[in-house]
Amino acid sequence: MKNEKMLIVDNRLIAAGTYEMTLAGTLVSEISRPGAFLHVAVPGEDLVLRRPISIASVDHEGGSCTLIFKDVGAGTERLARCHPGDRVDVLGPLGQQGFPVDEPYAADDVLLIGGGVGVPPLYYAACELAGRGVSVSVILGFQTTSAIFYEEQFRELPGCDVRIMTDDGSYGQKGTVIEAFEERGKRPDWLFSCGPRGMLRAVEKAGMHPHTKGYVSLEERMGCGVGVCLACVCETEDRSSYRKICRDGPVFPFKEVLL
Repeated sequence: MKNEKMLIVDNRLIAAGTYEMTLAGTLVSEISRPGAFLHVAVPGEDLVLRRPISIASVDHEGGSCTLIFKDVGAGTERLARCHPGDRVDVLGPLGQQGFPVDEPYAADDVLLIGGGVGVPPLYYAACELAGRGVSVSVILGFQTTSAIFYEEQFRELPGCDVRIMTDDGSYGQKGTVIEAFEERGKRPDWLFSCGPRGMLRAVEKAGMHPHTKGYVSLEERMGCGVGVCLACVCETEDRSSYRKICRDGPVFPFKEVLL
């Protein structure tokens, strides 16, 4: 983990209320696993808490990484107004457990299911899997056409099959990612998912099978990002103990935590 004032290389709107920010700095060399996140300080002195933002892609040779976030409040609004050449104070990479992208074999059936801003860490995972010769199937859910992002980036990966679902049917197929999963029929060997809690609960319920190794990445409001403040604590599935999403996660196997 490092703390660095990283250079903003680019910051642009890529979908309705959704921004893609590219950062450069030596901290990039520390990023090695999809599912990790960066804790970004908001410019200004009146907003103290950092914003946890998942990593969408990493260019180790170029020394840069890409984050995707939605403009949903005062903090992310300020980040959205940042310009190339500005610097932001970044702590990371954070998170103990990411997606196990080094485990699937080339012949394995790997399925990624994402919703909204849960899509970025799955793209990073898909890039790593593609680099290892593993083909993936992707189901992405969005509210409407204007909210869709990274469809083409996924399609450009070797052997990546992409299916888009929209709530209103304005693009792709109308319905939920769960409907698409059930229509798919066969059970995957691996299932990685990230998105809203309600979606993750449904994915876990539909995806539980002895044949499938399932993992979910949780997104949560965080204070410190390192497991001290207890702001992101979640209960284990058996209700016997607790996990800190920032320190113990943010990725957990199916049924480890209560969604």
